[in-house]
Amino acid sequence: MGRVKEEWMEYMDNQAMYEWIEENYGDDAGEEGSDAWNEAVQAFEDYCENQARLEQEAWEQDEYDYYLYLTLNDVDKIFYQEISNLKQLLENSQAGLNNPTLCKMVYAHAVTILEVYLEDMVKALIISNEGFLKNTIKNVKPFSDSRFKLGDISLEHDGIKKFVLRKLSDNLFHDIPKAINIISGIIESKLSINIESICAITATRHDIVHRNGKNKEGVALVIDKSEAGRSIMTVESFAKELRNAL
Repeated sequence: MGRVKEEWMEYMDNQAMYEWIEENYGDDAGEEGSDAWNEAVQAFEDYCENQARLEQEAWEQDEYDYYLYLTLNDVDKIFYQEISNLKQLLENSQAGLNNPTLCKMVYAHAVTILEVYLEDMVKALIISNEGFLKNTIKNVKPFSDSRFKLGDISLEHDGIKKFVLRKLSDNLFHDIPKAINIISGIIESKLSINIESICAITATRHDIVHRNGKNKEGVALVIDKSEAGRSIMTVESFAKELRNAL
């Protein structure tokens, strides 16, 4: 981050503080540096922390409510609808059969759809079954090798489930080996699935997203309509194999 940007962000943060203190304390805040002013600043910081906590709790509740009623059949339907939409986009686009930008976008988005599918699958499994929740805590990192303070976990109804969902959101589900390990830990059964093809697709997706379609050596990859279509087929095939294994 550049120095100018840092200064601007600091200025904006201070402006928010000054406005809050003016609104809530007025002249009672006193001069900057006084005991009254420092007390007002501390009150502002406490207010910000409380707002952040409330926002986090609201987000966790929304996520919990979503997955509480999401079945694996729902997860499948969402996935295949998105895959169908992507196929239609590739086939019906008026941008040209081999528009390189379109093809790269389609290729990369196929992996994004898979990533969401895997995350939805994992979270739906955990919410739907207490046994899967216990397996997750016992077998899946970071739960299996870490100690958490009670302060990290809400003790209200379903607080542990919300905590597990939140921590799982830190994972990158396009990391296929890691995603497979998570699912294996949840169901407490090793999944014997060939991931070579899908890992090749996710590796190319990484080059598209982070290097605009070039590999580490700076060589441009050929991402045409055929390759974009292949990425969709590979994603769909992997999803079917995984679902059958479950």
